[in-house]
This record gives sequence, structure tokens and C-alpha cells, in this order.
Amino acid sequence: MDLGYADREEIQQIVGQSFRRLLLGEQLVQAGCLTRDELLRALQQQEQVGGDIGEILLSMNLITQDQLYEALAAQNQIGRMGAYNKKEAVTNKLPEKEARKFHAIVINRSSVRVILAVEKLLSDSQLTELTHLLNASVTQVLASPWEMEILWEDIYKTELLNESTDKLREEQPENSASETFSLPQILGIIIIAAVTLISLFWNWFQTLIIINIIIQLAYFSMSVTKFLFIMYGTRETAQMRFKAEEIEAINEKDLPIYTVLVPMYKESNVIPRLVHNLSQLDYPKNKLDIRLLIEQDDDEAREVLKAMDLPHYFQMIVIPDGEPKTKPKACNYGLIRARGDYVVIYDAEDRPDSDQLKKVFLAFQKSSDQTVCIQAKLNYFNSEQNLLTRFFTQEYSNWFELMLPGVMQMDIPIPLGGTSNHFKTHILKDLGAWDPYNVTEDADLGIRLYKKRYKTKVVDSRTLEEANSRNRNWIRQRSRWIKGYMQTWLVHMRHPVRLHRELGFKGFWGAQFMLLSSPLLPMLNPIFWSLLVLWYATHAGWIDNFFPGPIYYLAAAQLILGNFLFIYTNMAGTYWVVQDLHRKNEQWLSYGLVKYALLTPIYWVLMSIASIKALWQLIRNPFYWEKTVHGFDQEQTQDIDISPVFKSRDI
Repeated sequence: MDLGYADREEIQQIVGQSFRRLLLGEQLVQAGCLTRDELLRALQQQEQVGGDIGEILLSMNLITQDQLYEALAAQNQIGRMGAYNKKEAVTNKLPEKEARKFHAIVINRSSVRVILAVEKLLSDSQLTELTHLLNASVTQVLASPWEMEILWEDIYKTELLNESTDKLREEQPENSASETFSLPQILGIIIIAAVTLISLFWNWFQTLIIINIIIQLAYFSMSVTKFLFIMYGTRETAQMRFKAEEIEAINEKDLPIYTVLVPMYKESNVIPRLVHNLSQLDYPKNKLDIRLLIEQDDDEAREVLKAMDLPHYFQMIVIPDGEPKTKPKACNYGLIRARGDYVVIYDAEDRPDSDQLKKVFLAFQKSSDQTVCIQAKLNYFNSEQNLLTRFFTQEYSNWFELMLPGVMQMDIPIPLGGTSNHFKTHILKDLGAWDPYNVTEDADLGIRLYKKRYKTKVVDSRTLEEANSRNRNWIRQRSRWIKGYMQTWLVHMRHPVRLHRELGFKGFWGAQFMLLSSPLLPMLNPIFWSLLVLWYATHAGWIDNFFPGPIYYLAAAQLILGNFLFIYTNMAGTYWVVQDLHRKNEQWLSYGLVKYALLTPIYWVLMSIASIKALWQLIRNPFYWEKTVHGFDQEQTQDIDISPVFKSRDI
């Protein structure tokens, strides 16, 4: 045709005489790729869950992607993608926006013809539009999703990296933590510091008394607010709950494609367990889009994944090198080509409830259109490992079982957990996704969701993680979280009046509590612990003078009642979880864990160390992501049957 020896109609007429279009399954049977019985089983599965027969066959491991796309190409009388010249493809590429619009990538171009790699055939109108855009005839060749991911990585790496790193900063600079302190904030800090120093020189004693009064009032208001949240969290309606019958009644044909993002770095030791855990999800496998996000310099993880015969719904996505190297940047990169209507983040060591995706689907179905995020509850599978893991489990039990559901009931901004938060994909993309410069990106996203008047709800489903069992590792992780809370507060308080207008009165003060209490209280605690110890050791009269009149009684109430409430709520949260588990005949937590809440003050000391470190890092290295090492729990990967996903050959 290019040489003018024949026109399209003549060729199509000849091809049509020799080609009889078969159904895809029949074609694969005739080609010897599967048996008649296997096809019948796949058709029965399709009747149950819906979706394309090709995806069903892949999900049942009856055919390979190559076999499927060879058959699809033959069925549609088009070519299959073969070798291509990367340099030429980069030279001739479509603008990235157009490539994403048409889901097509130019892999070859001559003077009269352009070869496009596509996952699905383009419509006649799309082909016409592309012909005008490229000023040349267009020919399609079929590529598998895996091949397309490689093409995107080869040809559009720079564009995708820029989007995952700079989109929020360029489109919404007011919401980006790329600038830690704004100029007005720096001036404000200097003015406050100057006024405080002048006041101390003028009358240091009165100044310290005023500062103490402000702190005591803040302590009191935060204690009361926290207790109020917990009381609201005890309501039966605080979490979205579903009975087993409701889960079983779901018509799986109605379930949409679900994207699972799993960012990881230097965690190859937990990859086999991760694949096993995610393979247990009770969701049609042909509707799963699991994207394992691997950093480019993580050679060991890539080798481990290449040595595994991963199910087709797993894809390894390599994140190009670039600063900042953070979890939110990796998630942004993985989100760009996510296929699911919903998207969830899991960490590499996570063990989500098998029915979690179905529960979230029901939660979205039963909520208003304004509900765009569903947060599952987090807890730990290695609570009995040592004292630190017991403390960590108690904290999470209180936070996810009582605090967050209470915050949801009060309708104020929810600082999301770093994992198991489920989103409507298109709205998440419209929001600008995660801030790659914020090291606690989940808390920041919770504030931005609330700014747009979107709702977040908590669902009664758990994801089990590995609790940090080593003190230094725990401090690295907690200091990063606290640093991120401070980053988030600084970002959204650049314009306090505007923030008050965006969040409303209740949302504004709720955000102050949620973002400030985590870093502020642990940093102040050592001061008052020292005063208490000094008082009992010396009975120095000047300490009395710092607590005049009602402030003394307020501080005493804080010491006795406030600390009691903090310890009691840890006990209550733990008891709440254990009781719920025992009702469900699950035994991975015991009532014996409750008594360790009496030792909670030891845990507070670690929090204070982490908060001081976080403040130091915020000033010196705000974007540094301190890696949390996993795999220290006492369970071993060898205890898990991973034989279905391990083979000696490469992908």
C-alpha cells in the first residue's frame, strides 16, 4: 500500500476471503493454547464475575500474556508489537498529553506512515484525529499492558517523573511542602522570638508565668478534645460496618477494577510474603491492578521479582531516580497509569483483611458522592514480640478504633493513615494526588480533601502491619511522622485567614488540634517532667510561683486526671480491639496486652526524643525520608507457602 501497488480495499477483500473471525476462546483452543474444558471453566468464571474472557483466562493462569495478545492481534487482523528503536521512538514521540489521551505510543515513523503501539484498538474517529495530528497514515500494533509499561518507562520517563514530582508544586503551590517556611512565617518566628527575648530581659519571671499559663490552657483543651473524640468514637455508627451476608450478596459483575499501589524500598526480604498476602484478597483477580513500585537503584528487589512467576495482575513499576526520593513520589508515579476506579495504598509488610476491598466497595456505594476516601483500620501482627511492639499496638488500637472514628463523627479533617486508605481514583488525580515533598503525605492529603468539602469515613476492616521492635528504628519512623505533621501545619497555615475560610470554624480548630498535638505535647512534656522531679527533690519555692491561683489546680488536674485519661484510653482501645476479635473468633491479640498500658509513660519518653529529633530535621533536612526497616518480626517468610509464585525463570 505504501508503494502504491494496491489500495486498502483490494487488500481487505483478499484478507476477508481467507479469514474467518472466531470468538477469542475458540481461537485459543484451535491454536492449542488451552483445552476445551479449560475454556468452559473460564466461561463459567466469566458468568460469575464479568469482564473480558482474555482477562479471565489470564487470571486463571491458563494462558500467557503473549498468547492472549497474539490471538487478539490475529482476531483483529493487526500486527503485534515487536522490537523498536528506543532512540527513534523518543525522537518521534507524541506529546505526553496526547499519548495519554489516546493510550498510544509512536514506536516507528517513516515519511508516509506512523506505527502506534496500543493496548486496545482505537476507534475510527480517534484514528482520523491522529492522522491529522501526525500528518501521516496511522497503523496500530497490539501491545500487552506489560509491554506498554516498558514503553512508557523508556519513552516518557522524564515527563512521568516531572509529573510525579512537580505537578502539585506547579498547579497548587499553596498546598506544596516544597517550601518549608514561607517568608511571612520566617518573619513571624523572628518577631515572636524577639518579643519573647525582650520580655524575658524586661521581666523574666512574669514572662515565664504567662508562657506557662498558655501551655497549661493548651494542654487542658487538647486533653478535653481528645477525650471528646474518643467518646464519639465509641458510637456504633462511628465506623461503617457490614455483615458477612452483605459481603456475600455482592454481585461480582458489579465490582470495578481496583488498583493497589505498593511502594517499597530495600525490602526484598518481605516481597514473597507481600505477594502471598495480596493474592489472598477476595476480589476477582481479573479486576485487580496491583502495581509494585520499585526504586531504580533497588537492584535486589528487581532481581527477586524477576525470579518470581508473578500472577498477571501484578506489575513491577520502576520509579526513575530523582529528588525527592519519597513514598508519595513513588505513589504519584504509580497512579499516573492506574487502571482502577478505586485505588488503595498498602505497605510491603501489610496483611489486609481478605474482604477489605469488597467492604470498601459497599462503603462507597452506601455513601454520598462527596465521600471520596475510606480509611481501613491498622494494627500489628507482632504485638507480643517485645514491650515496644506492645506499646505500639496499644497506640494504634486507640487511634484507629476510637480516635479516628470519633474525628469522623465530629466532621473535622482526618489525618489519614499511611496505608489502607482507599480513594476514588479520578478525584485523587484531580486533587493533585500526594505531595512528594511532605514526609507525612497522608496527613496532608486529609487536610486537602477537607478543603474541597470531600468526606472521609472509617470502615470496620483491618490491615495488619509489622510493629517496629527496635528503638532506633522506631525513633526514625516516628520522627519522620512528626516532621511531616509540622510540615503540613506550616504549609496550610501560610494564610491562616484563608484556611479558616476554607475549613470553617470547626474544621480550622480541629486541624490545629490534629496537627499540633502530635509534635507539640511530646516536645513540652520533658520540661514539666523535669519540674515535677525537681519539685519532689528540692521543694524549691520558685516552682510554686510558676503555677499561680487557678493554674495550679488546672495543672494538678492535668497531672492526675489528664494522665489517667491518656493511659485509660490506651487500655480502652486495646480492650475494644481484643473484645471485637474474640467475638469473631480471632485470637491474634489477647486481653493480657491491656495491662501494659500502665507502663505507657515509658513510651512517652520515646515520643519526646522523636519529636525533638523531628524539629531538628525540619530545620536542617526537611525533605529527607528516613527509611523504616521491616522484617524484624519473629515470623519467617519460609512459614508461608509461596510455591505458586516462585519459579527459576525470569518474567
